[in-house]
Amino acid sequence: MQQENGGPGSEKRARRAAGNEHAGNADAGKGVPRSARKPRLGTARACALGALALSLGAGTGFCIWALLSASYLLSDLVWDGIGNALDLPAFPLLACTLGGVLIGLWNARFDSAPKPLEKVMADTRAKGGYSVGRVAPASVSFLLPIAFGGSVGPEAGLTGFAAAGCTWVGVALRKASGLDGPLSRAQKVPLYALGAVGGAAGAAAFSALFDGGIPLPRFGAASLTWEAVAWTVPLAVAGWALAALYALATRLAGRLSRTLGGHPVLKPTLCGLALGATALALPYVLFPGTEQAADLARQWTDTPAAILLATGVVKTVFVALCLNLGWNGGPFFPLIFCGVSTGFGIAAVTGADAMLCAAATSTALIAGFTRKPAMALLVMLLCFPAQSLPFMAPAALAGALLPVPGAPRRTARRARVIGGKPKG
Repeated sequence: MQQENGGPGSEKRARRAAGNEHAGNADAGKGVPRSARKPRLGTARACALGALALSLGAGTGFCIWALLSASYLLSDLVWDGIGNALDLPAFPLLACTLGGVLIGLWNARFDSAPKPLEKVMADTRAKGGYSVGRVAPASVSFLLPIAFGGSVGPEAGLTGFAAAGCTWVGVALRKASGLDGPLSRAQKVPLYALGAVGGAAGAAAFSALFDGGIPLPRFGAASLTWEAVAWTVPLAVAGWALAALYALATRLAGRLSRTLGGHPVLKPTLCGLALGATALALPYVLFPGTEQAADLARQWTDTPAAILLATGVVKTVFVALCLNLGWNGGPFFPLIFCGVSTGFGIAAVTGADAMLCAAATSTALIAGFTRKPAMALLVMLLCFPAQSLPFMAPAALAGALLPVPGAPRRTARRARVIGGKPKG
């Protein structure tokens, strides 16, 4: 007969139940069940994947740096080779117009133009990877605007190829791992870090072997004086004014692009025609500005102040026109040149420290464009020494915090990020 209360049988069942509960709690403390955990990589396979990540990253970095170097070599071929051989006063007009036609025809055929940096990053986050499509057409679309003198930089195209390269390396590592599912975060972090190290090593190897890459300008340090501190304020305002001009030009160029939306060849052709015609009077409106900024630093004292100021202002407008009318690329390096040219113009007029004028004006411009002072300082440290930070830091804050018509509002964006709505 079954006992209702107590008894040896009930005590055994209670002990068994307690043991099962203890075992269940132990399993819960370990996390997910053993069958659902990510498979672990053995030491030998982990080392092999690390070596693969390093080698694939190195190959990717080498190839991307080779493509970047090819863009500058083609630019030298067009402007120094063919341009000097023809020796035509109107060569900028001819070259830029022809470049616009080629860009329009190529991108209309292949739809492979480089995407803006923010679009590349957004697509990578949303899709977990990025693709440039067919590499050959995308490479030509990257090369053409720089080769024919567009007021665009290479950074947008480089970001797209780098994101696509990282995606390709990740897929290759996942296939080589032999795992049924994707790699875990703990597995991916060291492998991707090795891939990044390999990419940097590949780029460095190409530069060491062929002297390629981006010819970044390097400027001297501004003198730390009370006079320089006083000059920082008006110089930051000048850089902010350029950022406001760029925002206005971007809006107007966007409207023009939408008006000409059904004419993909006409847009870059008209832009090339205008760019080449302007270059007849202001030759520095051409090119990304990386090499030209170093030339300007050596020659600005021999250039009239009006030319320096006009170049900074007009090139700011043409950066917006090029990016919106089919000459795809990046705005950072051309805008840095705009700030440097304007700064040298201010120095020529006022007699202020030229390095101070270039550093503060260009920093405020980049900060006004990005609305991110820390990012602006990191970018500007590629060109200016850390000794100029006492002037660059307040210029970055002024450029980022002063309102720029048409630029995104930092407070509204922050409210959207945290999931709320702007109050008011």
